[in-house]
Amino acid sequence: MDTVHRVDRLEVDVDIEEVARSLGYVRGEAPKRVASLIAEAQVQAVNLLEPRCVYRCMRRHDLSHSPYLYHVDAVALCLVTIGPRLEGAVEAYKGEGDLSRALVLDAYGSAAAEAAADAANAIIEREICGKGMYCSPRFSPGYACWDIKEQSWIVSALEGQTLGVSLTEGFMMVPRKSISFAVVFGESPRESRHEHTCDVCGMVECLYKRPD
Repeated sequence: MDTVHRVDRLEVDVDIEEVARSLGYVRGEAPKRVASLIAEAQVQAVNLLEPRCVYRCMRRHDLSHSPYLYHVDAVALCLVTIGPRLEGAVEAYKGEGDLSRALVLDAYGSAAAEAAADAANAIIEREICGKGMYCSPRFSPGYACWDIKEQSWIVSALEGQTLGVSLTEGFMMVPRKSISFAVVFGESPRESRHEHTCDVCGMVECLYKRPD
């Protein structure tokens, strides 16, 4: 088992159109009021985001306890968080009764968490591809057939407490804007990365499926 690697400052590029889409608006069709709130959230988030990650490479003999990964030869596991500050600001807006700003800032936080996961994934890919191997798209517990209960051993293996990440009894992460994922890697080209995970995901009816 590899040691845990930590990155304390991920460079994130939040897709504003993705924020609007998560709020239910087709690209470019968000009302001016919503667009203004998204722009406000973008400025505010500069002082709220703390994007960090930890990751670790594991081999088959380290994965025998996982019903989902036990057959994999090698996998990189990663845990990403943007920290608790943004969620605190969302709760403050709710307490003030400003639900519109709370909703938009929360959506921005979700997009920021995904951007942080993409940034972490890029770091892992560069490291693995630099060794002449290929990577699968990233995938997370709770999707497809991967039981979300496996979050428990993943957070433990990645020493999630060092990022301030813990789990609820329902295996949801705290802070909420945190993501765990895996990347299978090896010497076979069949593990090569697609443009994005929605190209290969079998969840046709997923509400979060990205448009082509």
